[in-house]
Amino acid sequence: MTDYYTMLGVERDCGFQVLKKAYYRKVKHCHPDLFNNSPIKTEEFKQLVCAFDVLSDPEKRLIYDGKLKSAAYRVGRDEAIIATSSIMDTPADDILEELISGNTIPNDTSLATLMLDIARTEIFITFREGKNYFFQKRYRAAFTFMERSVDISPGNILYRVYFARTLVVLRKYSKAKAQYRAALKLGKLRIPAQHLGRIIQELKLVSQCHHPLAYRLGSLFNSSRDEHSIPYDQKLINATNRSMKRLLSEQQTTGEQQSRKLIE
Repeated sequence: MTDYYTMLGVERDCGFQVLKKAYYRKVKHCHPDLFNNSPIKTEEFKQLVCAFDVLSDPEKRLIYDGKLKSAAYRVGRDEAIIATSSIMDTPADDILEELISGNTIPNDTSLATLMLDIARTEIFITFREGKNYFFQKRYRAAFTFMERSVDISPGNILYRVYFARTLVVLRKYSKAKAQYRAALKLGKLRIPAQHLGRIIQELKLVSQCHHPLAYRLGSLFNSSRDEHSIPYDQKLINATNRSMKRLLSEQQTTGEQQSRKLIE
């Protein structure tokens, strides 16, 4: 099976901008909307989306590159790579937070249909670009994209956490704590509420120290990164789809309540 780099037609050391351009170029040749929803083209597009999702995320890409070095590794049919740790309570929550919060999502959306247009979403691309800069230690560039992500989608927990981490490295501790606290407040409003233990831990470390924290927080950020990966299997898909239905139901209820207030 062709590896993801070959699938996108890019070199293994390419940057985010090259990946993005390659993805948009390839999309024109297989997007289902352009080929009357051809099953063959739909499957081809899903694989393309999977490749872009993995390679555009620095953590997933690191794991994937490690797997490619193993002679026994082959890219599976519907396989993606995800980190075994998560910022929120589960990996499914992380996926949904990144893809849904800040976007208008149809009520009948599933993970499969959402992933089809993953790179059309401006906020998704903005956050991914900022995340790449963060892991490249280009923190001032990361600051611009993380700040923009939070401005566009203030209700997104992941965006606020990565913005907070960027602020910490830039020694803007008060602003970082404000972002962590905002993320925790958002977690309490979710149904069911998110516990966000990892975010609490990071906030405590920032609050307890008065000296530059780049080294100590850098260790914390990477403490749960695992060199292993788990398959993007049906169990995770089912969990994500259940969470998605819950979020959409929550959004619909909120919208109805706002409408009633306007009528009253």
